[in-house]
Amino acid sequence: MPCPKVLFPDNLYMLILNMSEIYVKQEHLKILPQADALLFDVDGVILDVSGSFRVTIVRTVQLYATHVLKWEDTGQLLELDEIDLFKMAGGFNSDWDLTCTAVAFLVAKHCQSGTTDTATIRAQEPSWQEYTSEIKRLGGGFVNAEKYLLEMLTPTQRRNFAVMLNPKLVTQLFQEMYAGEEDCFPLYGFHPQHLHDDGLYKNEKVLLDAKLIPPKMKVGLLTGRTSSETRLAMKMAGLNIEEKTWVTEDHGVRKPDGRAMAKLHDAMKFKFGIFVGDTMDDLSVVKNYRELAGITHAKVLSCIVLPGGETHRRAFLEAGADIVASDVNQFLEFFGQVSNVK
Repeated sequence: MPCPKVLFPDNLYMLILNMSEIYVKQEHLKILPQADALLFDVDGVILDVSGSFRVTIVRTVQLYATHVLKWEDTGQLLELDEIDLFKMAGGFNSDWDLTCTAVAFLVAKHCQSGTTDTATIRAQEPSWQEYTSEIKRLGGGFVNAEKYLLEMLTPTQRRNFAVMLNPKLVTQLFQEMYAGEEDCFPLYGFHPQHLHDDGLYKNEKVLLDAKLIPPKMKVGLLTGRTSSETRLAMKMAGLNIEEKTWVTEDHGVRKPDGRAMAKLHDAMKFKFGIFVGDTMDDLSVVKNYRELAGITHAKVLSCIVLPGGETHRRAFLEAGADIVASDVNQFLEFFGQVSNVK
């Protein structure tokens, strides 16, 4: 049965499917049945990581401040919903980088004020909103965040900043917390030194209904996870997607670099793919792939499934997403209706 359609401004169709809205650029509606590949991000698309990676970010920031820097724990430094500020700024496909960037901000504020309790440091200006807005203005990512922070500091404060910020230790704490005592070595190749609890990865929940993927469709992954983390995700999701059709952190090129998508195309040889993600980096990797010079392009459309509900829908549409859906299964149900893949 065809989906009800409403013509929407700016060349978008808004379609109503199962009482939810899905937005598709008008010029793509007729060509969607030609797609021969579905390409998926993992976190926020295949798995709900709100109780794993996102909690790990928040807890690692707090742990580094209170146990490494010995600040008095008088309040939460970073809230779960504030992680989206970094994801929308771009350049934070790696949650390790995001966590280091958050810690760096707090260390810089301490270096300015000398404050050693968490509630006061959080309240000190600038705010998380102001910080991430500046990062976005500068182009996103840890390098631009550090550039912004160093410009805030005097030479003496910069020296203190360099002493107090240890990105390697931040990342190690993150990995130990995410993997836990039992799985730290299989995932990351070392035994935990600081934390010995169960891994937060055990909180992950499956989002994607694999039965909705059309038969004979090529399927690939483009993810910021390491290959070992991706194997764990595939086990938890009950998916059998061949590793030769993965591009992970271990492949040496990250989203939003368009070469990550080009590497996936080289592995899969698809003619027309749809990449399903949930962040600005997922949208940007498609746009950057299209702009690459000197390669033969397969067509790739971006489909953004909304993290945490409808809050960011307008931002993704204004940024040029080809398709915006409430979640991955809503998109797959829609795609199943229009696809001619048997």
